[in-house]
Amino acid sequence: MADTEPSRSRVPNLVALQLAGADAAQFLQGYLTADMTEIKPNTGLPMAWCTLKGRVLANGWVAGTSEAVILLVDGSVADALEREMRKYLLFSRSKLECIGLPAGLALPPTESVAGDDTEALADACAKAAFVVVNSDTSESFLPQMIGLTDIGAVSFAKGCYLGQEVVARAQHRGEVKVRLRRYEASGDTPPAIGDDLLDGDRRVGTVVGVGAGIVLAATRSEAACLEAADGSPLKLAA
Repeated sequence: MADTEPSRSRVPNLVALQLAGADAAQFLQGYLTADMTEIKPNTGLPMAWCTLKGRVLANGWVAGTSEAVILLVDGSVADALEREMRKYLLFSRSKLECIGLPAGLALPPTESVAGDDTEALADACAKAAFVVVNSDTSESFLPQMIGLTDIGAVSFAKGCYLGQEVVARAQHRGEVKVRLRRYEASGDTPPAIGDDLLDGDRRVGTVVGVGAGIVLAATRSEAACLEAADGSPLKLAA
């Protein structure tokens, strides 16, 4: 990839999906990586929805009660997540709909809240090393590859969910070579989410988050310096 594609994003654009009904949280316990017994109404719980192959289709936060659950994900993957959820909602008594963002909802491990502007949210996510996948990175990474297991978005005690067998096997066998690393951005224009990262002529990673002068990279390289797609250098952050 020679240059950043103009359509690619550098900031998360959150939207909210609500699942409401008598079995809302119970239903999602079988599909999300997070333990739904830990959800709260006013604080988001980091989570992911994986494919059967263990790749993260969408991630973000989940909050609410046993009968009304809100999922916050990037808007570019919301339609794909909704389609996936509706395949399984045939077995649920709950209703899925898109709603407005619940303003003020805390979004740990960041210091941001729902409703913050996109630039502020991007900065907060980068500082906390919290990746929010979008359409350019969806279905590309196991949770471990983008640091989701490091910040509590995956429960290894809750039991089965979509992709659980693959995720658990990778965790316990130590087979994951791609890991999340933080780099200091340079140049006038930071790379965009989904851009390649290079070590010489070799593609060694992908940009998965940008903000606050930081580039979050899913990479198999341990090099102290990499190059963005436009040739600008990236230095491994302390």
